[in-house]
Amino acid sequence: MKIAQILSFILGLVLGIIAIQWLISPEDSAVSLNMVFLEGLGRNTQIRDFTAMFMGTSAMCIFSLVSKQYQWIFSVGLIYSIAAIVSIYASFTFDAPIAISSLVAEIIFAAIAFTSAFIYKFK
Repeated sequence: MKIAQILSFILGLVLGIIAIQWLISPEDSAVSLNMVFLEGLGRNTQIRDFTAMFMGTSAMCIFSLVSKQYQWIFSVGLIYSIAAIVSIYASFTFDAPIAISSLVAEIIFAAIAFTSAFIYKFK
């Protein structure tokens, strides 16, 4: 159980830091993901969506840590798995380039989340 708690904490912390970076310095956050910092409504959507994703999944990690319920951290794994799958889909279907570093991060986040969920569920 300790391993699940450590994984939940580390993942929640990393995702929380990324969310805070999107709030404090969204332009730098966009550039770090090889993205153009959009203008107008696109900028608002970009900041809102990325902050919400990272802050929401960070909160789910912390909820799992506190409650020791696997469903919260499992949901984080599901979200990042979907992000990775859609990234690959977009590449093949719409000729959108894949940011390999982002894809690898999504796979790692999902793996950590699913590992933690498995430990919470079966230990």
